[in-house]
Amino acid sequence: MKKIGIFLTLFFISFFSFSQVQRAATPSKQSDAAATQPGDNNPEKMNRRKMMRELNLTKEQRSKLKEIRQSNMSKKDAITNDDKLTDEQKEAKLRELKRGQAQSTMTILNDEQKAKMKAMRGRRGQN
Repeated sequence: MKKIGIFLTLFFISFFSFSQVQRAATPSKQSDAAATQPGDNNPEKMNRRKMMRELNLTKEQRSKLKEIRQSNMSKKDAITNDDKLTDEQKEAKLRELKRGQAQSTMTILNDEQKAKMKAMRGRRGQN
């Protein structure tokens, strides 16, 4: 009887220690939720968030930037879904759209924020 008890004890200890190792190998859902929101696995999106946080934008500036982004997203979708355009034409239009968004963004920022933005873009270009 003692042998069966010892065997079962060792079996359960090894079973639970193995399952602990398995849980440690997978990332926890709580830490994932804290780091990103659903669907935000895009590193560019995370960099944009960090940049906006560092610029210390006002609510008005954030809302204007959000409007610009939403408008440009719909324009981007229209360009990418346009079957009449060649790939080169699409790339050119998307580059132009991105340049226009950057210019619109700069008009919203004050002088200090513009300087920070240029410095951050310079650092990003170096990386």
